[in-house]
Amino acid sequence: MTRLTTLFKYRLFQFCVLLLAVVALLWLGLRETSPDYRWDTATLKPFKQWYQINWHNQAVGRASVELKKKDQQFTVIESDYLEGRVQGRRFQFRYIRELDFSSRAPYELIGGRLYTEEPQLTVESTFSNDEQLQLKEKRNGQLYEKSFTHVEYTLQDYFRIPSLIERGSIPSESFENKTLNTQTFKVETSRYQVLKNKAYQSYIALQQQHPSNEVSWHRMAKDGVYKLHAFANGMEYVASSRRVTLNPEMQSDLYLNSGVVVDKPLGAANQIKSLTLSVQNGELDWFEHHPAVTINAARDTIQLSSGSRYKASSKDMEHFKAGRQSLNPIARTLALQAVADLDSDWQKVQQLVGYVYDYLNYQPVPAGFNIDDILQNKIGDCTEYSQLLIEMLSAANIAAREVNGLVYLGDHEKRFGGHVWVEVLIDDHWVAVDPTWNLLEVTSTHIPVAINLDIESLDTNQRFAFKLEEIHYKSKSKEDSKRL
Repeated sequence: MTRLTTLFKYRLFQFCVLLLAVVALLWLGLRETSPDYRWDTATLKPFKQWYQINWHNQAVGRASVELKKKDQQFTVIESDYLEGRVQGRRFQFRYIRELDFSSRAPYELIGGRLYTEEPQLTVESTFSNDEQLQLKEKRNGQLYEKSFTHVEYTLQDYFRIPSLIERGSIPSESFENKTLNTQTFKVETSRYQVLKNKAYQSYIALQQQHPSNEVSWHRMAKDGVYKLHAFANGMEYVASSRRVTLNPEMQSDLYLNSGVVVDKPLGAANQIKSLTLSVQNGELDWFEHHPAVTINAARDTIQLSSGSRYKASSKDMEHFKAGRQSLNPIARTLALQAVADLDSDWQKVQQLVGYVYDYLNYQPVPAGFNIDDILQNKIGDCTEYSQLLIEMLSAANIAAREVNGLVYLGDHEKRFGGHVWVEVLIDDHWVAVDPTWNLLEVTSTHIPVAINLDIESLDTNQRFAFKLEEIHYKSKSKEDSKRL
């Protein structure tokens, strides 16, 4: 009996050992076959991804996104470098954004560094995100300190989209995602739409609507790696296996290259009364969102006239009723002095358009100047002229807004180039003025542009051109007023 009991115990022991071995093998097998997600914050590993920056099919720069882990924090480093010739001048740009996150859940943003290097502008900033977000900014050597509300933003927010794609859990139609605006230090929401892919396409395509209503497009590999980020203005970030080498001497002028060619010379823009254009290799829908542009019934041409004045919507009236609360004190003082003896709003507009035109010296400055920089440097191109005018009009309690579009560059170029001007709210109507050229009536060649590309046929390499259909000049003679 004793021998049988001992044998039974031995057999039981063998069975338990075998059972444990099977369980161990199963556990090891499951562990080996379980997915190792690259974008999980708990298992994130350092990496660096390079990109080539293209502008209208020209290589103009390189960019990278890098993740580092040191001590008790993760650091995401975004770096952009661009170089090229703009209106005959050579420019270089460098942007670096470093975001520090805690290495422990919930991986909160704890601070960072920002660096901007542009023509005549250098900005170095550091910030810490505690009970309040404290920013120290050195702008062209001058130190500024600012406080913001504490920012609720995590490393999981930063990598959320790659993580969703990698896990195959991205929504089928649309979703929202949080982004951090490091100019305002506010967490903003972008809306993403999942685009339908062709059967042969191996990537996920997304359309992003930014908080500014700008639209861009992403192509992402199934493992969540960004392959392409394309913008409607012709800028592209294309994934690269290594650091991109640039040869700026091979570039054409970036400003002219981004323009829109027209097939015939138009003559002096200020002598054109009206203009009819058709679009080649493009869609007229791109121009249908502004009242100054008329699309004909057949939807094959656009018509433009000198001057731009149209009724403001009730939504516009409500939006601009409150006015701007924070204004630059120097711009405010200059504006109020300039219009002190004037009664009507239109007289004030006339005065301030001329004032800005005389105050600034025109110089291509594709830089992120703010009002302080503009007033100090007294130089700029159409963007700076428009910024300063809007600031001074606001001081005079006149609502104004920026208009982005195209303008004819002259018969020597025979193309339209990007331009910025201003609309002012006068007697419940939007009236267009151009401080860069000291115009109180914009020309027929000022074309407000609203790009609304068909997301199903997006082709960032596509370039459209204008064809002149009809043109009328400001002349008393009917024979001289029209030319084809």
